[in-house]
Amino acid sequence: MAEPVRYSLSWQDANDHLFDIAIAFTAPVDEPRLHLPAWRPGRYAIQNYAANVRQWSAEGEGGRALAIRKDGKSSWRIQARRGEDVTVRYRYFAGILDAGSSFLDASEAYFNGTNLFMWIDGLRDQTASLVVHVPESWAIETQLPRRSDGTFLARDYDHLIDSPTIASASLVRHAFEENGATIHLVFTAADRIDTGQFVEPLRAIVRSQAALFGGLPFSEYRFLFHGGDRWHGVEHEESCSIVFQRTQLLNAKKGDDAYDHLLSIASHELFHVWNVKRIIPALFLPYDYTAETTTRLLWAMEGITSYYGDLTLARCGVWDVPRYLEHLRKEMQTLEGLPGREVMSLAQASFDSWLHDPSHMHDKANAWFSFYNKGELVAAVLDLTIRSKTAGAHSLDDVIRAMWEEYGRSVQEVIQGGAGAHPRGLEEDAIERIAGRVTGLDLRELFEHYVEGTDPLPYAELLAWAGVEWSAAPEPRIELGVRARASERCLIADSIIAGAPAAEAGMLPGDEIVAVGRERTASDADLVRALAVASASEPTEILFARNGTVRSAFAVLRSDPVPRIALRLIESPTSEQRAFRDAWLG
Repeated sequence: MAEPVRYSLSWQDANDHLFDIAIAFTAPVDEPRLHLPAWRPGRYAIQNYAANVRQWSAEGEGGRALAIRKDGKSSWRIQARRGEDVTVRYRYFAGILDAGSSFLDASEAYFNGTNLFMWIDGLRDQTASLVVHVPESWAIETQLPRRSDGTFLARDYDHLIDSPTIASASLVRHAFEENGATIHLVFTAADRIDTGQFVEPLRAIVRSQAALFGGLPFSEYRFLFHGGDRWHGVEHEESCSIVFQRTQLLNAKKGDDAYDHLLSIASHELFHVWNVKRIIPALFLPYDYTAETTTRLLWAMEGITSYYGDLTLARCGVWDVPRYLEHLRKEMQTLEGLPGREVMSLAQASFDSWLHDPSHMHDKANAWFSFYNKGELVAAVLDLTIRSKTAGAHSLDDVIRAMWEEYGRSVQEVIQGGAGAHPRGLEEDAIERIAGRVTGLDLRELFEHYVEGTDPLPYAELLAWAGVEWSAAPEPRIELGVRARASERCLIADSIIAGAPAAEAGMLPGDEIVAVGRERTASDADLVRALAVASASEPTEILFARNGTVRSAFAVLRSDPVPRIALRLIESPTSEQRAFRDAWLG
């Protein structure tokens, strides 16, 4: 018996970058309505995928043409009768390759269902099938189960669109068994890259995370790697999609930044199997793909995941302790350089994530920060606090395991098709409540100060428990207080730091930095040289251009107020410090 909703995907000319999509179903009501998501899980911003849809049509029984019209930004209505068999067809432009997009060219077809598969009101919870028409020499990889005839099956619409799919004639594959599951590594555009060197590190990562949770919640998992021009990863139920910057990974070997970066992203996305794909905010159950869904928990969904993603690399031996501490130092340095940390709380940054569309100018540099970055550091603070206050009896590991048992397993039962299974999502106060109950600690002040508040994080006192010395020394270099980018032989201000010389001179993001003192500034290197010879005591002339007019202003330059952070292992730690560090970092 055919599935209630049947999708097919094909294309005519790959160089047109247009997927042809057909959806067949029986109309559940008169004038059925179809929708395309406006955003996708894992990217908390409205994407308006409907902008890529064109040439839609519909037909009924016997090929009879049916009227179809848009009745909303991302919705269509069909003039069909209830019970009538309907087929909807449309084309989708797929010209951008990142982990959450869809892309088609002569060598690869890649798609995320959130971008291009519509759902039908009243049929979202029904089983669905998908046929992907590819050239005979091409192979297809996806987390969807596959029938012997090549048709892919999804338990419902949400499962279908959470299953990224890649097809190509040049896939490079590796696989290994771990904890009763088959782990697949699939690479595209990987020529001249030693893909095999990632097998054993990824095995160690999978094993470490499985040990934390007491096993793996899947029988198969796919790491889908795409060679591209950026770094980006997206999590899914039983797979992840990772775009790597191909030029950086050429000839990369263990210890290189690109090697470490790929494993860091992979570890992060794997941890999402538990935290986000199964441990999920209640406000996301079910997902509303038509509008923003605000939650104050994104710091935990992404920040805790970032924390464990890189902590896993230390625990499983991919990184040694100094390498992990260097990573932690960089995260601290990033946060401490952002004025927004003093005016916005971590919970508010999570809630307001939908506001930060990079295409719209705002004072992001002074009023916002990444909840990934600070969320990771607050997770570390929470972990070290629990360990220190319970003399090592408890840790954040116990908290995340409790979240899995109380919330994640209920979602897993739904995934496994358990009769009467009902998913339970995290309430907005769940993490603080569970952490307090599991550890026996009163953690209200920690959450008030560091999650809901803007207090400085207590790095030094907590790291001392692990025999790590934290220090912050003044930076001697002169700075203008502007973050800039080179563009067509000129230097453009991306952001102006509040209270800095550039702000005192009246500069705005988008201004061209023409000169500092008597030095022309057409590149980052030019700006560095100009600041190196500038005075920190006398007013310096700053020339900048806005709206075709060159402006002059004077400001007294200053030393960079952001200190240089350092982490150092104490030479002679106590036995207690060594034991604490070993328990923390494995």
